[in-house]
Amino acid sequence: MRSRRFWAGLVVVAVLGMFVFQPWAGADDVFGVVTNVLRVVQAQYWREVDAATLIRGALKGIMEALDDPYAQYLPPQNYDGFIQHTTGAYVGIGVGLEPHPNGVLITRVFRNSPAAKAGLKAGDIILFVEDTDTRHIGLSKLTELVRGKEGTAVSLSFYRGTVDTLQTIEVTRGAVVAPSAEWKIIEGNIGYIDIEIFGESLKDDIEEALKDLAGTKGLILDLRGCPGGLLDSLMDIAPFFVKEGPLMVEVSQGGQHAGIYSPGPGPDKPLVVLVNNGTASAAELLLGGIQDSKSGVVIGTRTFGKGVAQSVFSLGKELGGYKFTVVGYLTPLGREIDGIGLDPDVWVDDAGPEYLLPLAELISPFTTLKYGMTSEEVRKLQAALRVLGFFEGSTTKYFGPVTRRALIKFQHSEGLNADGVATFEVIEKINAKLIRAPILRDAQLAAAVEKILEMAR
Repeated sequence: MRSRRFWAGLVVVAVLGMFVFQPWAGADDVFGVVTNVLRVVQAQYWREVDAATLIRGALKGIMEALDDPYAQYLPPQNYDGFIQHTTGAYVGIGVGLEPHPNGVLITRVFRNSPAAKAGLKAGDIILFVEDTDTRHIGLSKLTELVRGKEGTAVSLSFYRGTVDTLQTIEVTRGAVVAPSAEWKIIEGNIGYIDIEIFGESLKDDIEEALKDLAGTKGLILDLRGCPGGLLDSLMDIAPFFVKEGPLMVEVSQGGQHAGIYSPGPGPDKPLVVLVNNGTASAAELLLGGIQDSKSGVVIGTRTFGKGVAQSVFSLGKELGGYKFTVVGYLTPLGREIDGIGLDPDVWVDDAGPEYLLPLAELISPFTTLKYGMTSEEVRKLQAALRVLGFFEGSTTKYFGPVTRRALIKFQHSEGLNADGVATFEVIEKINAKLIRAPILRDAQLAAAVEKILEMAR
């Protein structure tokens, strides 16, 4: 034991004895200190390390040192993704995609996109991208294949309606700006606009939406789940929704306050805004302007509470970029947003799905039911088959010829082995037919429709 302690002591002394102390830059020369550290580490660190690695580490440390939850160093890949998400701009073909049993379904084609110019339409199903079968890859991999360098071509094999219409086309990749909003006319001739993000395309989207919805009784502006986005986009659309006058108050370095104004004219018909705890940033600033100017009625729950804006700085392809908070905002009447959120004028919780009872009692799948048996599970089987239209007569607990004939009919209809025996697989199929999908009720949207109709009277 004494021997082990002796050797451990030698190791510590040896390590301590190897320190070499260097003269240091003065504490008042902050930038000189950082520069000196980078140079010393690169020159004397016992392993090779490149300058870019050290600078990335320094940038990360600087951002983490700020008392700012939104300050962040963004490595190249993260920076590109952040810019694409915030602006909606990228290089690709310009489609929305969803998985489909037969490939990948095009859910929408973006306005003026390469896909639109090539003749692709919502509802088309893509089977192959180049020589890759889309049925065997995820959406993230598919996105990688479809996107690429501007001006290059990608081969798509797709069909429209039926597989016999399968064709292959080449689409030239180009600059794409994803839609920032969707709109439609809903019950009662009411216009509905859903802003997904305050991206580069938002002004064009809103202008087109307002033209399409010009003949409606009122507008519902859905900001639920909207994370905000570009301040410029907020300024672009504010005149459509906020009357002429104050839009927000900017609080800059040193606590300086400056008013920011909407030129108006604001909405020309009843306006209801939907919000929840996912409504943040630019969406909250628009909301504050609408509320304080009484340009519309707000329905939903309290918003997220992000009343600050960040500037994003690029460092080039090798280093990426960084962002930090540069300014805060209040509503026109001086209400705080950051860390608090804004309350709606009318509080309506978003009701969860309504779960319905099954059409009949579910059968235990862990007991095989067959001819001649008597049990409570047989009664449940009969009741289930009756609800599904295969069994006639009163239910009993006895598995007789009537029950067997009914079960065989069900097995035939489902492509199962029609032997009249209720195995685990058969019972699971029956139970699946009995379960009813939950009813999804949008209580907030229903309240907004009711409010618009009331305001339009």
